[in-house]
Amino acid sequence: MYKKQIIKQLRNPEHLNLRQKFYYMYKINIVIFILLFSIAIKAQDLLSNEQLDTCQVYSSVEEALLTPDNVFVLDLSANSLIELPKNIIKLTKLQRLNLSNNSITKLPEEFFELKLLQELNLEENRLTKLSSAVSNFVHLKKINLTRTKIPSIPESFSELINLEELNLSWNDLKADSILAIFQLNQLEDLNLMRNQLDTLNDKICNFKNLLYLNLNFNPLQKLPEQFGNLNQLLELDLGKNTELKSLPNSISELVMLEYLNLKSVPLTYKEKQKLPKLEEDVIEY
Repeated sequence: MYKKQIIKQLRNPEHLNLRQKFYYMYKINIVIFILLFSIAIKAQDLLSNEQLDTCQVYSSVEEALLTPDNVFVLDLSANSLIELPKNIIKLTKLQRLNLSNNSITKLPEEFFELKLLQELNLEENRLTKLSSAVSNFVHLKKINLTRTKIPSIPESFSELINLEELNLSWNDLKADSILAIFQLNQLEDLNLMRNQLDTLNDKICNFKNLLYLNLNFNPLQKLPEQFGNLNQLLELDLGKNTELKSLPNSISELVMLEYLNLKSVPLTYKEKQKLPKLEEDVIEY
């Protein structure tokens, strides 16, 4: 409230003398400094992937709460959980969390206060939706939502600007239910296998860092014309897209490919001629 009053007064400078202006500007700068400082401190708390690999892995919240400041990795997979333990939010330094193979249907809003999370595995749960509060996970780099049966991706998902790996496989998602993911320009690994995608948003062509793209077993009918912009791709899986009968001319630009799956894709000889010149063992028909 005090900050709002300061800003309001600064917008009406005729009510302030020079000393007051200086004082209020000083106060605002202090507030900004504190905010930036707190963000910097949080960034220092983040561990590298290599460090997380060497951390102790806790397998229960009760065990973890004995030394909460030392808990960076928690594995609660295959615990028959139907809801998330509420006291998990006390593990404020948690950065890698495995909740796979449970029966969780909803993630409480408090859960999204674990703002240092970098990796989250929710595979094989029964989520009815994904809260828009997921945008709180500003440091998230990996999220696995395979076989969760979520009906759509919230718009706020686009704010996960540090996300590098996203697995949405086996969810029956449709093209218009995943639009938010096409804002994630840092993605390196995107798995959309076994969904109901008949088209791909053109913005996927902006994924300049994308290395791995799995579109296996979808009803795709075409690929965006600028698909060749994904010229850093190492692996592309288009297998079992039985409705895909033509390829964009730009696909010839995917010269970095080390693996290309075209099994059960009904391409004519003419369409196959559009493919980049790759070693024979790179392409599977």
